[in-house]
Amino acid sequence: MPFVLPFLSCRRSPLAALLLCGVLVAAGTAAFAQQPSSNERMSQQLREAIERANGQRATPAARPGKGEPPAAPTPSVTVNVGQGGALRVAPTPPTAPAAPTATTTPSAAKAVAPAPARKAQALAQDEVPPPRAAVPAAEASVPRPVAARPAARASDEQVQRQYERARAIALGLPIPVSARLARDGAAPEERKPPGPPPPWSYSGPGGPQAWARLQPEYQLCGSGQRQSPIHIEESAALQGPNEVLGFDYHPSTGTVVHDGRTIRVEVQGENLLQVRGSSWRLESFDFQHPAGEVVNHSGFAMGVHLLHRNAQGQAAIVAVLLQPGEENPFIERVWTYIPLDAGDMVRMPMAWLDLSTLLPKDQRYYQFFGSLTQPPCTEGVLWMVLKQPVTLSAEQLRLFAQMFPANARPVQALNGRIVRDAQ
Repeated sequence: MPFVLPFLSCRRSPLAALLLCGVLVAAGTAAFAQQPSSNERMSQQLREAIERANGQRATPAARPGKGEPPAAPTPSVTVNVGQGGALRVAPTPPTAPAAPTATTTPSAAKAVAPAPARKAQALAQDEVPPPRAAVPAAEASVPRPVAARPAARASDEQVQRQYERARAIALGLPIPVSARLARDGAAPEERKPPGPPPPWSYSGPGGPQAWARLQPEYQLCGSGQRQSPIHIEESAALQGPNEVLGFDYHPSTGTVVHDGRTIRVEVQGENLLQVRGSSWRLESFDFQHPAGEVVNHSGFAMGVHLLHRNAQGQAAIVAVLLQPGEENPFIERVWTYIPLDAGDMVRMPMAWLDLSTLLPKDQRYYQFFGSLTQPPCTEGVLWMVLKQPVTLSAEQLRLFAQMFPANARPVQALNGRIVRDAQ
């Protein structure tokens, strides 16, 4: 450079030229200081290229309003020149991106960008990973389709049902219940809701063996320890003095009821029984065919149960046994007003019934504690079974047997109970 030669020549010049050399050296030094270095020019060029690539550094965007999503940050780079001319690329704070035009695409922007900008962006990508693109709210709310799973293989039971159904259709046979579909008609039987339990009866599904399962209040019919009727054996009975039964029966009236299981007469009037120091009022009596009671291994054609209650609500039953023989006037009066259909009832005339005519002359009895012979099989009932049976004609027996072939409960276990044989 031109200012170097005067500086070198001033070292050998006479003392007279020292002032001139000093001036020249000072001017050259100032000029050198004002001239930018090559590193600074290169840094300036790269900075300008980066700024052109970034679009022009803009002011920070305004804060988003309440409820608005924040704007996605836009990356930027700077170039710093260290000692020795080395270059280092580092990320700079995010700036607000310029609003993209509707027609500009990423590929078009890449094609339009100048070469220095593309080189700077490539250099920046080597150091800083690009941010993940934000998903618009409208696209985020749209559910993505879920890939359909492969259908599970049919079980062996399903395959068997399909085979049975196809075979029945091919042969023209009824489709089995287990293989029916909804369009085939009735639903499978196991899916039907359970119906009400059958009413209790003396045979069939509601017979004595099922009474305890029909209703919760019938549990004593299966678990009770003092159930009736029983088999009475004189040899095992407790023999003792006879307490006379105080029957105080009067001519009365009543209503004959056909309840579907037996003939029951609801008595109106004051008909009393005195026993065990208490007074028991007659409420009703009904008939069984054959009699439920068994005495010394012998059964009876029919039985009549006279139900009494005392003031405390306790029950006492007098059982009268009937055997074929002569016609019974009392039975004849009852059969005259016998109903012909279940649920039917007939009122008898006043003073039509004289219950004293039903009782045998010998009123000795067997006494024990038992239960009702019908559900709910309530226990604690005082039983008196008259030893001497009474008679009824074959026609009277046949009329009742036609209506009720068998309406007596089987004998129940004694379970260590004491049976008193009143002499």
